[in-house]
Formats: sequence, C-alpha cells, structure tokens
Amino acid sequence: MTLLDAPPAPGPEGSLPTFAAAARLEQALGCPFDPGGGFSLAEGVRADELDAEPTAAYEAAWAAGLHRHLVPVSEGGRLGSFESLMAVVRATSRRDLAVSVGLGSTLLAATPVWVWGDDAQRRRVAELVLGRAWGTAGISEEAAGSDLLATGTRAVPAPGGYVLDGEKWLVGNGRRSSFATVLAASDPSYGLFLLDFDALGGDAVKRLEKVRTHGLRGHDLSGFALSGCRVGAGALLGRPGRGIEMVSGMLQFTRTLVGASSLGAADTALRIALRHARGRMLYGRPALAMAPVRSLLARGFADLLVAECTGLAAARGLDVARQRMALWSAVAKYVVPGLCVDTVNACAEVLSARAHLREGVAGGAFQKLLRDVAITPVFEGTELVQLDTVRAQLAGAARRRRAPAALPLPTLFGFGEPVVSPAPRELRPSLTFGGADEVVDLLDEAVEELAGDPELAGLARTLLKVRDETRTAFAGLGTLRTAEAYEAARRHCLVHAGACCVHTWLRRRSALGGLATERAWLSLALRRVVARLGLPVPSDPAAEELLVRRLGELDDDDLAFSLVPQRLAPQHRDPTPERR
Repeated sequence: MTLLDAPPAPGPEGSLPTFAAAARLEQALGCPFDPGGGFSLAEGVRADELDAEPTAAYEAAWAAGLHRHLVPVSEGGRLGSFESLMAVVRATSRRDLAVSVGLGSTLLAATPVWVWGDDAQRRRVAELVLGRAWGTAGISEEAAGSDLLATGTRAVPAPGGYVLDGEKWLVGNGRRSSFATVLAASDPSYGLFLLDFDALGGDAVKRLEKVRTHGLRGHDLSGFALSGCRVGAGALLGRPGRGIEMVSGMLQFTRTLVGASSLGAADTALRIALRHARGRMLYGRPALAMAPVRSLLARGFADLLVAECTGLAAARGLDVARQRMALWSAVAKYVVPGLCVDTVNACAEVLSARAHLREGVAGGAFQKLLRDVAITPVFEGTELVQLDTVRAQLAGAARRRRAPAALPLPTLFGFGEPVVSPAPRELRPSLTFGGADEVVDLLDEAVEELAGDPELAGLARTLLKVRDETRTAFAGLGTLRTAEAYEAARRHCLVHAGACCVHTWLRRRSALGGLATERAWLSLALRRVVARLGLPVPSDPAAEELLVRRLGELDDDDLAFSLVPQRLAPQHRDPTPERR
C-alpha cells in the first residue's frame, strides 16, 4: 500500500494538486492579520505575553484537521506526500510558529512508529494523534546535547519487557504529551522505545517544569523523568540495538520539514515589512520609495525564494528519492532556516525600531516572530550539526567511485505534480546517500541549457567551479573534522541551493507560471548565493526593482510570496497610513 491510495481531491481554484490540502487549510484558518480570528497574529502575541499556550489557535488548527496531516493515509490520516505536508506546515507557520512547532514535535515522535513500528504500534499512535493527543521525542538530555552516544537513559531487560530510568530534557511537548519515543542505552546497544503515558499510570513518569525561553513562549519545551518505568516487550520499536540508526533516519523527515516553518514565518515578516514601508510616510513620500528599503525587501524576497527551491526539492526528495536524504535533508536543514532568518532580519531593518516594539505595527507581532524564527536553525540539530553530517556524507563518498545520477530532474523538480510516495514503512531511510547527487551532479548539463543567457550561465558556471573545488577538497581531507572540511561542507550546501534554483527555472517555470517565469528572480537568487560563497558578483538593480513590484502585486492579489501560485485567505488590511 502507498500513501497515495487515491488521486488527490480537487483543490481551490489555481492550486496545484500537491498543494491543494494547504490551500484548503489556508482558507479554513482565515487571515492571520485579522485580529478577530482565533488563529491570528494578535492572538499569538496575547498568548506569548503570558507565556501561555495559544489555545484558540490550537482549537482552530484541530477544527481544520491539521493534526490529520501528521498521520499517513495508510494509517487513516491525510499525509499523502511530504511535499504536501511541507505546504501545510508553511501555511500554519505563517500564523504562529508555536503551533507548527508543537505539532512538529508530535510528528517527530510519531515518525519512527510510521517507519519501524509494527501494526499494533502504528494503530495505537494513529489513534492517539487522530484523537488530538500530543507526542514527544525523548531524545535530548541535558548532559548529552547532540551526542547520541552519550545518552544516559537506560532500558534494562526485565521479565516480559524492560525497565527504563533516565531523564529527557528540552524536548517538545514534554509536559502535555500522551506518548513518547525514547532513546535509551540497552542490550545489545541503543534502542528506541514507544511509551504510552496514558497506559503507564503510577509514579514511573514525572513531568519536568516548562523551560522559559526567549522565543516560542507558547510552546511546551520541557522534559520528563523515568524512574523504574516498566514497559512490555512490545514497547521496543524495530530490531534491538538499532536506536541510533532509527533516530538518524527519523531526523531526515523532520529536519526537512523544519524549513517549512521558517518559510511560513519569512512570508509573514515580508508582508509586515512591505505593508509598513508602503504606509509609512517619510520626507513626504512612502518609505518604500527609498532605494535602501526597496533593496532590503528585494534581497530578503530573493533569499526566501532560494530557501523555497531548496526546501521543496528536499520535501519532494522524501517522496521520490528517499535514498538521497541522508545528505539532502542535512543540506536543506542548514540552508533553509538560515536563509529565512536572514529574510526576517532584512525585514527588521526595514521596520527599524518598530521591529522590537510589542505594539504598533501588526499589533506588535513582528517582535514575536523575530524571536520565534531565530530558533529554527537550532531545531533537529544546529547548523554545526548539519555541516558535520554533510561533511561525513561527502567525505565517505569521496573514498568511493562516484555513482551515476539515476533520478530524472523533471521528477524531483516537478513541484505540484502528484507522485506515488511510498509509505514510510515501505521505503526506510538510508544511512548514506549512495554517492550520486543529482542536484549538483547535473549542474554541467544545466549550464549548457543556460547558454542562451550568458549572464545566468556565468553565475551557474561559478557554482560549477565551486562544486569541483569542494570535491577536490574532500578527496584530500579524508574524514578529519577540520575547519577546512566544515568550510567545504558549507560551500557545498550553498552550491546545492543555487543548483536547486537553476533546476527549478529549467524544469518548472512554465508549469508554475507567474513570478516563476520572470528571469529576475533567478538572477537575484544566484547572486545572493554567489555572494555568500564570498565571491565578487555585480548587483542587478533591475531585478531588484522587479521583485519589489512583484511583492506588492502578490500582496494586493492575496497570493503567497512564493514561486508556487498559492492563494491566501482573503487578507485583512489596516487602511490607515503611518505618518509619524
């Protein structure tokens, strides 16, 4: 059985098949700028001020069926593809990251059950999630950090099962969760265990206090302690001793989807900054007329589009190229949140002092968004953790003969077109990417296809040169964790991001239409990537001007700031210009 058991249902007018679910959710949730809505920016700020859960937003999310998208179709839910799920998460995060992160913590806990769980385990977790229960992934520990091998929690075999002892800390939904997947040292090695808290009872589980945070104040970031916690043999997920492998595999799904959260936040940040710049009068004219403001918005939008191309390719990779995700998910996790944070920071420059006020512009929502989005590069492993993963994958591949590219690029970059996505249990994650990397391997052919546009071809040829340099570096660096190795990994991630933009332009611009057909977005996107590589690149003022105009048109037409034509809920706008 596959996740796509039936053709996708028709979506709202203008939505592509795999984005139809997100389009329906968007309409159901209403405009986040409407202060009277339950899932509004204003409601999120009110909850944030109290360090409280955004209960009205959660109720709106449940009513819209958001939780059903966390459960595969094969288990009774609506998760038909990961590309579709990415769009759903992005729509949610446009409103409040605290909500999407809370649901993401449940997905993180449930994913290993979908992949490695037996029928009974999958059935129970599906029942819980579809019943609006929270899940938590008991991986992190205060002393261990990102070092899984330093896990202190123990699972000791006992008659009929295991006894677990240990403490998990800084985990999402730690206090409110009904179930957990827990990494523990066991015999013969580390194991991953499914704990049904509702069935355990007694004093075996103690919930830890919520941790006070700078951002995401409405999210339950806490922990739990296990003391003499007895579970049956059926609590073990998969084969004994495969816990580390399973955690590494489940992160390929969730770290890819973290990017969707940051993309949604970046869309809202751009919308707030654009509307402010249009209405804010300075020296007798709108702030948007000032060249530095226009440049900030254009470059922030370009960064978002680079992130979008990278994130969409990774999400679609989970559907059509899961064997590549040991590498691609880490690249996407490094690239997408980081670029989106840069977009939000550019918007903060446009807003200036108002970016930090807890009132005024958008009801003071920007300062919350600025704090919330800053944590996205840390979730599911920090940027350094992702670079270490990329380094290890590329160093290992450099010692072997390069495998030939096997995945057709029109399939990988066919954004919006339905594909038969294997159910998680039918195509499990791989620990390595297999040595072939179609995204960067096929850059040579892409450069040739761009020959009719010497300027774009030159920018792409720069990526090609850096790609070859990084390959040479890894061939000589071996597996050592040197500064040079991490820098080579960073450069590879940027080349990958630029290549995703080129392939999107070549393979999908006609089908997407609108902004995607404009040469300007690719010109500015590639320049942003090349500049981050530390190489000289001339500016393109005409491209910046066009992107600013397109931003205004997309906002006026209630469309997402995206290459994908996605209609938003009818937008609420404050008609009063700000003249002070």
